[in-house]
Amino acid sequence: MKTNHPRRPPRNREIGASAAPASHASPGAADAADAPDAAWIAVGEIVGAFGIRGEVKVLPQTDFPDRFARTPTLYLGDARAPRAVQSARQHQRIVLLKLDGVDDETAAQRLRGLTLWIPESERTPLADNQFYLHDVVGLKVVHVNGQPLGEVVDFITGSGNDLFVVRATPGGRDVLLPAVREFIRELDIPGGVLRVDPIPGLFDDQSENAADSSNPDELVRAEDTPSATDTENERDS
Repeated sequence: MKTNHPRRPPRNREIGASAAPASHASPGAADAADAPDAAWIAVGEIVGAFGIRGEVKVLPQTDFPDRFARTPTLYLGDARAPRAVQSARQHQRIVLLKLDGVDDETAAQRLRGLTLWIPESERTPLADNQFYLHDVVGLKVVHVNGQPLGEVVDFITGSGNDLFVVRATPGGRDVLLPAVREFIRELDIPGGVLRVDPIPGLFDDQSENAADSSNPDELVRAEDTPSATDTENERDS
């Protein structure tokens, strides 16, 4: 039986983690005007108006909420309509954003529910041992013994472990693979392969028993590690 997942923000978000030993390569840059859908990254959602001067409340969908103060242009909604950023400030767990041409509460309320996007070329750079979670989608999943297991079709984030949603072969059922070093043995984004050593029976009862892991630590999420700088929460392995 396939697993039903709750509705959630766009897959392409500026959310990342650190890897077990892995290859890593950043995708090529794309011009904003010519970027296909896959080349856009969601960084937030407008959830309401703030005050009477046109500020909007933004729920960040990025590990780098400071980016709003250093991003000159954001692109709104499905149309990716460009709007210049006049100011941005953190307020508890949201960002208060002033966009060009939005000068009163009524205009701000009209933007409620819109996703804020940036071109993929403007993603915050990561260290070589770090990756963005949406870059894992599409990787072939292979057991350390060489057995093909499926393909990563999605991921789930939350208060616990991140989960890779693997469309298993054969059968096509969705398997939730914890993104922890105990199971993830190699993450090769350029090669398109995720090598895993899962617990027996997670994918099928015919899989060979995996060797015990001596490092059961989780892959580290950005918000769980100290900042590498004052403004960017980069993840270290």
